[in-house]
Amino acid sequence: MEKRVTGIYFAVLLLGIIYAVFAAASAQNTVEDKSAHEGVVLWADEMEFTAQDGRYYYTRILPPENLSEKVIVYNTIHMFSEVFVDGKRVYALTGEPDAAIKTTGFYWNVIPLTQEYAGKEIVFVITPVYRDAAPKGDFYYGTYREAEHKILTERLFRLALACIIALAGIVMLLYGIFVVKKGQDAKTVIQFSIFAALLGVWSITETQILDWIFPGSMVIVFVSHLSLMTMLIPFMLFLRHMYHNSGSKLWSLCCYVNCAVIVVRVFLQMLGLYDLRETLWLTHLCIVLFLTVIIILTVQEIAVNKFIGQVKINSICAMVIVASVILELAIYRFGKISTPLGSMGFLFYIVVMGIINVRRSRRLMEQARENEIYRKLAFTDELTGLANRTAFREDLDKRMAPDKTTGAEKILPTVVFMFDLNDLKKCNDTYGHDYGDQYIQMAAEVLKKIFIGEGKCYRIGGDEFCAWAPYTSLDEINEKLRILQRGIQECNEKGFVVNVSISAGYAIYEEGVDGGGLYSTMKRADAMMYEKKQEYKRRIGK
Repeated sequence: MEKRVTGIYFAVLLLGIIYAVFAAASAQNTVEDKSAHEGVVLWADEMEFTAQDGRYYYTRILPPENLSEKVIVYNTIHMFSEVFVDGKRVYALTGEPDAAIKTTGFYWNVIPLTQEYAGKEIVFVITPVYRDAAPKGDFYYGTYREAEHKILTERLFRLALACIIALAGIVMLLYGIFVVKKGQDAKTVIQFSIFAALLGVWSITETQILDWIFPGSMVIVFVSHLSLMTMLIPFMLFLRHMYHNSGSKLWSLCCYVNCAVIVVRVFLQMLGLYDLRETLWLTHLCIVLFLTVIIILTVQEIAVNKFIGQVKINSICAMVIVASVILELAIYRFGKISTPLGSMGFLFYIVVMGIINVRRSRRLMEQARENEIYRKLAFTDELTGLANRTAFREDLDKRMAPDKTTGAEKILPTVVFMFDLNDLKKCNDTYGHDYGDQYIQMAAEVLKKIFIGEGKCYRIGGDEFCAWAPYTSLDEINEKLRILQRGIQECNEKGFVVNVSISAGYAIYEEGVDGGGLYSTMKRADAMMYEKKQEYKRRIGK
């Protein structure tokens, strides 16, 4: 389920992004301003208000003072706007009549005033693009710089909150990719981080600070809707792993329904039938479904697994989210006011889950490191640092494993070497085991150098070593034996209590001869090594 949902999710998200860029590039709002732009200050006051035929009228007599450096600033969301001074239109914000996108987006209207307007009547006519939209009626009067300062200051807390959420998402995403790296834990962290990043982006667009910087930008409108639509799916995919009932079909239901809603909303916008703003209620229904599922599964979780430990933490966090989102939705639907309550609830959850996931990931990584240490100890010879007999058998079995793509049991061309230290017993009996250990370590260093880069050497017994390497040619085998002799000669030139000597044998894997695979090859190499050892004994007179 998770792979299918993730595939659908990213496909739909990509489609939405492509269309958003295209639509935003083609959408144009018309702003008609017949006043000269000069300096401005801030002012907000009650206006005489009337509503008629779906239009909203705000009227006021301008102060009889010097207005040459004054402006009136007000915010409209999905609305057309006209401004009349003494019956003459001085400003208009309208859309293209036949445009596929109906809305004018989020717009900060700045009306510069002139001295000739002093004492005259100013009328603001605001026409919502959508029937369920209504203007806020907030007007700022004064100099431009102070108005800007007032607007940005009022929204600073929400911007900081949104940026913290987005930054937390980005940090967790990098943590999941580069620290946790793989496994279900990495997937869970990445899902949660994508949700947090999308929530942060949506919250930033809701502050309306970007609208001040980029007035009427359709990109902001589409980014806001797309981030709101798509943030639920990664959150649901993450949340299901926090519950014991992760196999419940309700998780899948939420994800598939939300994917379907995203597709429907984007296609209705692309066809020019309904703007994303007009189908926002579908996403709100998805959120209600999402909250309902969380409540149901949380109650089940508590009933089955008791209100303790991780269940307690998940349940408290889930209820905080449910309460904050329901409250924000209610305020938005009935009061037409956007609040940061939902974001604050999710930020609480992000902080708690972020701490829990980081701690859990650290424990798992520490456990993995410990397991790796134990594995290394189990497969490493303590005296020489070479791999041991257990590692040799495992590596040899891998060398003989069937091809993963074809399934054919074909052993790659391989040469197996066997080595035995001469006179080790004499060294132990005469000079003690400490010198015997030094002998073994010197021989291991010589053998290790021979197989660096290709093949591998192992200590499989007290004075026995084994190695394998890809077979290329007899010349390559002979070269390895020459390196062995040079290494032995260098050891003897440095001086040791006994003469360093290593008997060596090898065998090349032959399919028709080695019925037992590379283990048969190993036996043939051992037989050659035994002959070399007997020759050495005869040569020194033993």
